[in-house]
Amino acid sequence: MADWGDLQRELDLWGEAGRTATFWWRDDDAGPDDGRLPGLLDLRRGLGVPLALAVVPAWLEETSAALLRADPGASVLQHGYAHANRAGPERRKCELVDDGGTGDLADCLSKGHSLLAHAFGSGFHGVMVPPWNRIDARVARDLAARGFSGLSILGPRRHAREDGLAIANVHIDIVAWKGGGGFAGEGVALAAACDHLARRRTGMADGAEPTGLMTHHRVHDAACDGFVARFVTATRDHPAGCWQDAAAVFAPDA
Repeated sequence: MADWGDLQRELDLWGEAGRTATFWWRDDDAGPDDGRLPGLLDLRRGLGVPLALAVVPAWLEETSAALLRADPGASVLQHGYAHANRAGPERRKCELVDDGGTGDLADCLSKGHSLLAHAFGSGFHGVMVPPWNRIDARVARDLAARGFSGLSILGPRRHAREDGLAIANVHIDIVAWKGGGGFAGEGVALAAACDHLARRRTGMADGAEPTGLMTHHRVHDAACDGFVARFVTATRDHPAGCWQDAAAVFAPDA
């Protein structure tokens, strides 16, 4: 567990070393018009930091698309295609499974890419965010050939680029999934943040990978949003902290 003092001390260490602790914010499962997106975008605008939304192409409704297009601080990534489990009963849930080339997954992913590119133009970045943060190796290897430029899952990255893709992951999951949603708790979320920051600073993880905040606005409670506001403010206002947008996070030379 960690507390706000631990986060402050970790950021101080970055500052004392003359380094910048970079962050980025990814929100998953966007697309439906369920009344939750306006609140997320209001939160983003109030905090004044960029937000990358992982949109499920098959879930996208025009009302949501219009809201995203109207917010210059919001960008769009691709969250699978239909957020549907294609794995067998012996496996954990996964949409991006290796079907040996016999299924329609590849065509669905290409269809989703085209749909989002048409809906959002330059606001769409060809970055795949696998549902449940899981993707089979063969599917990942084929993404670049289908027009994708990046990949984002959960956990510290091994390399900045793999299979022709820019890699930037998230590291702070604030949702209590085993409890059906809601906030996982300050201690848990801050421990994840401090751990990744410390590993970056000491060379135990890639120091250039921004520390990623992962949210799921459709299952948030007030405590989730309260944590996001306090965490972003604390890191944004620290002299060593800097929040990046998707264009910077997934830049070819990042």
